[in-house]
Amino acid sequence: MQKMTTSLANSKHIYNITAEHRAALCSPQLCCDDVEFNEILKSIKQTYNTEGFVLVRGLLDDDTKERLVAAGHELQSADTRRPIGNKFNALEFGSAFNSEKVIFREVALDSAIPAIIARVLLDIEDGDEKKNDTTLRLLKDAFMAKGKEESHCGWHVDDNVFWPTDSSSSGVNVWLSLDEIPAKYGGGMAVSPKSHTAEWRRDAYASIGSTPTLPPEGVSPAQLRKAFGQTCNMASLNEEINAKIEYTKLVFDYQPGDCLFCHRWLFHRSTIINEDGMKHYDDNSALKRYTIRYERGSAKLIQGVNLEPSVLMDPQNSGKSLDEVCDINNQPFYPRCWPPLQVEEKKVQSVGMNILSQEIFPLAQKKKIETIQGLMAAGAGKA
Repeated sequence: MQKMTTSLANSKHIYNITAEHRAALCSPQLCCDDVEFNEILKSIKQTYNTEGFVLVRGLLDDDTKERLVAAGHELQSADTRRPIGNKFNALEFGSAFNSEKVIFREVALDSAIPAIIARVLLDIEDGDEKKNDTTLRLLKDAFMAKGKEESHCGWHVDDNVFWPTDSSSSGVNVWLSLDEIPAKYGGGMAVSPKSHTAEWRRDAYASIGSTPTLPPEGVSPAQLRKAFGQTCNMASLNEEINAKIEYTKLVFDYQPGDCLFCHRWLFHRSTIINEDGMKHYDDNSALKRYTIRYERGSAKLIQGVNLEPSVLMDPQNSGKSLDEVCDINNQPFYPRCWPPLQVEEKKVQSVGMNILSQEIFPLAQKKKIETIQGLMAAGAGKA
């Protein structure tokens, strides 16, 4: 058995962006005469490609960061707060669709975050109509808060509920800290460097039923039922692989506004607040984070049985690209963030997001519950 270690990320994984650099990223044309900045961008891309992750600071201005933190505090303090004992004591899916907390939408769609993904990490070019992947879309997002939970999600890559596109895509997962989270107290996010290319990764996928193990021709109810609920259980399902991943564990001292960019296939896990952390914070502490998943518009939804709202509302969307789903249905199930929308286009998309949130998603949630109940009932009948 390999010795388990925990390493603190060093400077090669962390980059700082200035206000001038942030403005350059969000400008119509990425034109910057700052040689140092251009070298920083090259280094960010190289680190991301090689390590599978990179942490970038300074992508949000102070006002945006303060508004986001305040909105997160309001959500965490709401009456809908989850009871202690869950993996999270606050959780809201689709925060960017929240018409009352528009700051989440601004950050996810209009900030330097999608800009650096499109221009640096994924190399999506402006205005190249010949390419199929010219758009960057918001796939999924969620606000979460961790406090005195009794469990956490172990080493994993996101399953098809959190990441509903097929295994041919390689989008970017952004973990945005809304609090100061020192590594020594726990409560943050740990990553396994280079695990997106590790030799053992396919064994790990098989252990927890990850998307690459699902048949590309279509997922059957039995296959979805078998994989359901395994995502967080690597430690009990494959101790050998879990030990290999744990040996590589890397953690960060997070600051509010820090953006940890992770390759879709990078293994990661949350960390429990330890005893020193509970003394440092308090029993009512809830460390907040906002997670945002981005994909190229050409990425395709998984075929077959699916819990994705766009598919639940119309099964014909199964297997279609994100661009196709939005264009055919004339609804922004996956809002476009790159290339940047014009003012009127942005207004139309925003109205569409509000309609989805208020009218369509509640219906999809009912269908999701019915589908899950049907899957579980069918499984029980065969037991």
